Amino acid sequence: MNSNQFIWSDRFKIGVDIIDREHRKLFSIMNKLLAYNEEDAKQKWAYQEGIKYFKEHAMKHFAEEEVYMASIGYIGYETHRRIHDNFRKTTLPEVERELQQTDYSPDSIRHFLGVCAGWLIGHILTEDRAIAGKATSKWEGILPEEHQVTMKRIIIQLLQDMFHLNARVISENYGGEEFGKGIYYRLAYGTKNNERSEIFLVFEEKLLTTTLGQVMGIQSVKLDAMMMNVMRYTAQQFVKRIQLQFPSAEMSEVKEENLLTYPLFQKAFEKNNPQCSLLFDTGEGYFAYCAMAPHLLKETVGPSIKEENAMSEIKKYLESQGESNKKRILVVDDSLVMQKAMKDLLDQDYNVALANSGVAAIRSMTLDPPDLVLLDYEMPVCDGRQVLEMIRAEEGLADTPVIFLTSRVDKESIQNVISLKPTGYLPKSMKQEEIKENIDSFFRKKSILVVDDSLVMQKAMKDLLDKDYRVTIANSGVAAIRSMTLDRPDLVLLDYEMPVCDGRQVLEMIRAEEGLADTPVIFLTSRVDKESIQNVIALKPAGYLPKSMKQEEIKENIDSFFQKKMK
Repeated sequence: MNSNQFIWSDRFKIGVDIIDREHRKLFSIMNKLLAYNEEDAKQKWAYQEGIKYFKEHAMKHFAEEEVYMASIGYIGYETHRRIHDNFRKTTLPEVERELQQTDYSPDSIRHFLGVCAGWLIGHILTEDRAIAGKATSKWEGILPEEHQVTMKRIIIQLLQDMFHLNARVISENYGGEEFGKGIYYRLAYGTKNNERSEIFLVFEEKLLTTTLGQVMGIQSVKLDAMMMNVMRYTAQQFVKRIQLQFPSAEMSEVKEENLLTYPLFQKAFEKNNPQCSLLFDTGEGYFAYCAMAPHLLKETVGPSIKEENAMSEIKKYLESQGESNKKRILVVDDSLVMQKAMKDLLDQDYNVALANSGVAAIRSMTLDPPDLVLLDYEMPVCDGRQVLEMIRAEEGLADTPVIFLTSRVDKESIQNVISLKPTGYLPKSMKQEEIKENIDSFFRKKSILVVDDSLVMQKAMKDLLDKDYRVTIANSGVAAIRSMTLDRPDLVLLDYEMPVCDGRQVLEMIRAEEGLADTPVIFLTSRVDKESIQNVIALKPAGYLPKSMKQEEIKENIDSFFQKKMK
């Protein structure tokens, strides 16, 4: 994981010392788990101990909170205790089992932290604040326990019958937390009495590509319009089969359907209390089923899908999902005028995020790392130099490219930051089209991923190549695969001698992955013996360079490789 952090603030306080104190402690433990370096040799042990510590404190907190609720005669005590029981008896054991079954894979770690952190924050902001009268419980109208059991059984059986998936319940109180890359589908039903009900189906994208791909006889890691249409009709059949299991329920027809972005889903979910909200691990990805019966919505939650516009709306939705493939730029400036100017200038071609201070920048980078930071120098509290120092000091952020875009272009200011090696330094006095051209030019650079466990070699290659290429670093085979999955490079420079997975094994993994197999790989290594070369020659690397070469010769070889590719 990267160094994401959850920031404690006053909005999490409910005004009861014993509860607020434990909430802060749980935040602290989650932050320690988030900060662990998953490439560390002790990573598995660290997660095991951290999770054990988290569980112990969560159980202690639940017990203390339940005693407090009973002592004040809290009317929602039974519902609140039931939510605690579901988390400690179902959610925690299931996500922990996934960790163990996958030997603490990156996906399972992400699932664990996403589910637990999302549950904790949502629970504090609604259920715990409701104890002090500062909020309303979201689960007041939830189905009785016997109906919940029936619903779980039906959905698990349907997932088996329709998709051959062996699903397990992760949570009976899914609060709309984000897990992985999700597809959010809403169905609104109406009855003859004009009553309205809503069903939200949430699919982890890989679940759809796997299950629908098998049904359609295709292999793909990316959703297309055909798959999305199959998903729509399959989802409607899925909900209809659930309705058939409840003879007492009045059958209703679909009045509206929508594909939602996560913010729109979150907004719609938070407006209404669910009667049933279940989260499942299917073995192929996460799936959530949420049923609500609110009054007619006062605000639309997204474009309604009808037969005449289905294809265009699906295309728009897939394009909007593809927005995540745009490069992300974080603009850090305390001037609202400058923020707006940069957003207007860049928003068409990039995903632009804004931060008005150094602290806001670090928080934004932690939760969603950008591909480039545009940083002002003159800001209150922390100036640009201090912000850049903080970025360079954080392991998960240190390699982020930073270009100064500032009014300060005097010699002293430039010298103050030059040792921190910013990617560039642009004056705000430049014409906007020139600023845009400089940023476009930065992203047009070829990208090189350097995979080496030696910090000295990582620094040497970054210093050598950073001027002409976008250089990212990975210190292990696993880190390399993760980096390539998020942002496929134009070239990989791969060391042979690394712990856990050596260079040959890393190259085998790359060649075995459909989406990565064609990535050019050049070995840059101390191992130039005949046996090592023979071990990888069958895998057809793009080249094999000894580290003993002069740096200028290494650079010439890399430049030559890209020149040949252009011909």
